Amino acid sequence: MRRIHYPILLRNVEPAKANTFVGLFTLEGICRALLATVVPLLAYQYLGDAQLVTLLYLVLNAVGLLIGLTLPMLLHTLARRWVLTAGALCYVVGGFALAQANLVGLVIGLSGQVMATAFLELTINLYLLDHIPRKELNHFEPKRLLFSGTAFAVCPWLGVWLHHNAHPNSTFFVVVGFAVLLAIYFWHQRLSEDDAIQPASGPPPNPFRFLPRFMAQPRLVLAWVLAVGRNGWWLMYFVYSPIFVAQSGLSPEIGGALVSLGVAPMLLVRYWGRLGVKYGIRRLLMISFAVNGAFTLAAGLMAPQPWVAMGLMWCAAFTATIIDGAGNVPFLRAVHPHERGEMTSVFMTFRYATSLLVPALFAIVLIAFPLNAVFIAAGCVALLMAYLSSYLPRRF
Repeated sequence: MRRIHYPILLRNVEPAKANTFVGLFTLEGICRALLATVVPLLAYQYLGDAQLVTLLYLVLNAVGLLIGLTLPMLLHTLARRWVLTAGALCYVVGGFALAQANLVGLVIGLSGQVMATAFLELTINLYLLDHIPRKELNHFEPKRLLFSGTAFAVCPWLGVWLHHNAHPNSTFFVVVGFAVLLAIYFWHQRLSEDDAIQPASGPPPNPFRFLPRFMAQPRLVLAWVLAVGRNGWWLMYFVYSPIFVAQSGLSPEIGGALVSLGVAPMLLVRYWGRLGVKYGIRRLLMISFAVNGAFTLAAGLMAPQPWVAMGLMWCAAFTATIIDGAGNVPFLRAVHPHERGEMTSVFMTFRYATSLLVPALFAIVLIAFPLNAVFIAAGCVALLMAYLSSYLPRRF
């Protein structure tokens, strides 16, 4: 089995090295964000039923969860740089498949997007942990989120605009171009893998064996739960806020504006990161989750007054960007360097778990309650996250 030992870390983060990772995260974020809105719209167009769209996403996200768990086996046989390159190639294949404008192309394209996200997130994070000391992550994460947040504030709208105003396939070709640029940029930077990583000398590891080890470390489990809570709130905001606006009899453009304005404060994420450095990530998450939950809960209760509810939801989104200022620091500071590959592959499943758990939770809620109950439920979950954040080590 390949063994991963302590890496040789830089004494200080070189600006050029940090900018390399910011560039990689940003390019991947652009590819993902360009597809974030246009692909669900195409899925609804081809399938003609929202329940079928939900089923398609649930199935593909379940597949993505399995891919995330089996990635250590792939890293056991292939060098990390080839897995990252394969992730970029998945975006290329997915983009060309989506350009076929049919259901088969949609399924292949979505599968490529899921695989690309799994491959790129794991490998880029592993390179990040090799080259940036854990004590510097509080400074790095806000910068990464600033650029990634900008991509997600602009590209979902841009992807739809290109699809409807330039050419139906222009969005997909732009994604292909950025995916190729990501691969070229990565190879140009010549990032080295930790020399302490030895070639495989035994059978591939069983990825499911990592789950008990992950579950046996409460700090890793807590970091995973907090990541699910953070990611789940944004999933709720992107999906149900526009639906609420439409159900209130307002223009769909207002729903789109609400989403865009909610993401815009992500540009301030570096300042939230500085607050985390100054006062601690633990305190930042406790306060931010609590305020976010209060605003979201109030928005659900004020649903009969849609403009008031939308204002409260924007305030909740503002506080959610403060939560994003912490990024994945709770995990990055808790994982042991000698098992970062295996534990990172398990931790990154929080995105797929969110995509499975959140729709399932709200589907149950909507069976018996109106739409505003989704906001009430999301507010209660955020308050629970605030309580759980108190269990983070005080030194965080």
